[in-house]
Amino acid sequence: MRKDLAFSGLEAAIVLIAFVVVAAVFSYVMLGAGFFATQKSQEVTYSGIKQSTSNIVLDGQLYGDSSDISVLTIYLAIPEGGQPQKLSDVDYLWTIDGGAVTVVTGTDADNVGLLQAGDRAKITISLAAANRPGPGSSFTLEIKPKVGASSLISKTLGSGYAGGVII
Repeated sequence: MRKDLAFSGLEAAIVLIAFVVVAAVFSYVMLGAGFFATQKSQEVTYSGIKQSTSNIVLDGQLYGDSSDISVLTIYLAIPEGGQPQKLSDVDYLWTIDGGAVTVVTGTDADNVGLLQAGDRAKITISLAAANRPGPGSSFTLEIKPKVGASSLISKTLGSGYAGGVII
């Protein structure tokens, strides 16, 4: 009878060890899944921060060359702490009086190339005859960088506009 009790104790020890091994494997899997989820959420957070700090903003006023603007001059900047932007990757979308959206070409007049935080770049936009706003008309310019949020500029020209600063 004594040998049977010892054998039952051995069986109980084996079952206990099996439970401990299963619990260890389960906890290892759960910790691995937790670390994976934490890493992915960290990547998403950093990606969101990068996009939110990649804004290109208008720095100053808009300038037109004449009453029917053939060349629009703007100054762009990136706020302090922002991500650098290649000016060749920026798109400029143009609309007159709520009409069709057209892509216009912006030229980096200062040859900055890569706009860094705190820097300023002069951009000239040449407008075709069909895209030129005259006195009394309104226009919208969307500055769309490759990464980050767009900047939207909507203006209405005064009826006596003859060139210069667009208020």
